[in-house]
Amino acid sequence: MMRSVAAALIATALLMPGAAAADELSFCYDPYPPYTLGSEGAPTGGLKVKLLEAVVARIDGVTARVELLPWKRCQQDVKAGMYDGILPLFPNDERRTYMAFSDPTIHQDSVFWYSRAHHPQGLSWDGDATTLSHLTLGMLRGSYIDSAVEDTFSVVQRLERADSVAALFLMLEHGRIDLVAIDAAVGRYTVKHQDTHDAFEQVERPISTRASAFGLSRVTGADRHIEAFNTAIAALRQSGALQAIQNDTP
Repeated sequence: MMRSVAAALIATALLMPGAAAADELSFCYDPYPPYTLGSEGAPTGGLKVKLLEAVVARIDGVTARVELLPWKRCQQDVKAGMYDGILPLFPNDERRTYMAFSDPTIHQDSVFWYSRAHHPQGLSWDGDATTLSHLTLGMLRGSYIDSAVEDTFSVVQRLERADSVAALFLMLEHGRIDLVAIDAAVGRYTVKHQDTHDAFEQVERPISTRASAFGLSRVTGADRHIEAFNTAIAALRQSGALQAIQNDTP
């Protein structure tokens, strides 16, 4: 009888949440080099994928997998509880309704890029968007850089949207737009891998600098791991590993 009771208790415990040997968390993001590499499906690498791997390696009993999806679908699926979280992104009030956010991870600069051929004297910027609003600005469709900058260019109807980073730089090359506003690391990756180092230049002054953070689902209960994520992030920062990951642009 005692053995039967013990066996039943063990079986029940194995079915309880968190009792498994490894709790696998599912994350999504969109294909966005150098942060995530690959097309839709499993990523082939990327800075934010490496960061997730480094974090979960420091958490006992937790593993993680990542799937690349269109950005809107990723957010919708996490909101519906189909995934446990999103790789580091920018917190906002709407996202906080269905995700808990970790401590900051990677600091991301947004910058202007311009064509050297069309602006051979270069471009400088004093931080006031109106000083550049006579130019046409290109941005990714659905992206956010800075509300004041976007509002300024929208008012004068000099803001164009494209569906990909490659398309933005092609528009810049052919003079359809004068500026691209994009994440600095994304811009550097693009010009490096398109072998267009000499064609484009980054404006030195950033438009904005924001810290991204892991979002863990409140719906699936993955937010219970926030403290463990924060402990791992702090250890990576203290050891210098966090900065090393950020500097390791493919």
